[in-house]
Amino acid sequence: MMPSLQGDEFLDESEAKIRHKRSLTSSELGCYLSHYRTIKLAYDHGYDRACIMEDDVLLEPDFGTCLKKLLDLPDEYEMIRLMALKIRKRKIVAPLFEDRQHLHEIVRPERGWCGTQGYVLSRPGMKKILDFASNIYEPIDKLYDHFFEFDLRLFGIEPHLIYERICSSTISRTPKKLPKMRLHEKIKFQIYKAYRSHIRHSYLKKHAQEFYPCGLPETRTGNTIRMK
Repeated sequence: MMPSLQGDEFLDESEAKIRHKRSLTSSELGCYLSHYRTIKLAYDHGYDRACIMEDDVLLEPDFGTCLKKLLDLPDEYEMIRLMALKIRKRKIVAPLFEDRQHLHEIVRPERGWCGTQGYVLSRPGMKKILDFASNIYEPIDKLYDHFFEFDLRLFGIEPHLIYERICSSTISRTPKKLPKMRLHEKIKFQIYKAYRSHIRHSYLKKHAQEFYPCGLPETRTGNTIRMK
């Protein structure tokens, strides 16, 4: 069954169908709320930083040392993802920590990395998410991937600091057969898709110095099997 909502949380079915041609599943909504409410709890308790990880991840050996350095970064690093499911073009921003085997670096991905397995938030980052995300219309990782819609300064770490265990997910898969769309719904979907693309490209152009020059990593950046 669908989880109950609290406070200003609102499930926007019409927006979900325009963006993704379907409504959220109950488990997608439950996952979304678990992240959103954890961030709200951290913010309401006055925390300056929050490290949020799902229960199916394992830590790389350098995790503790790197995390201490991440927690000391300026507030402008609003979200730092600790792993990714997508290999994207990114700009290398700064070195974080180097041991005998790895040089961990902070990077700025041009597009969404996908996944919410683990990330660190600064207080301004928490506030941006809480101000924007109470209106629910897509899975939580998609919301983070659309950082350009609410100016969330999103970064990542290479090589990754965590990776997924091999186990079956309880999150319902996207239905293979989506409801057939009427002509006006198809037109609305394509117009909205083009509009979001325009917003993303405008954002990247406005903040070009922060994202470029960028390129793909030369080697695999994480141990997650699903990474592609």
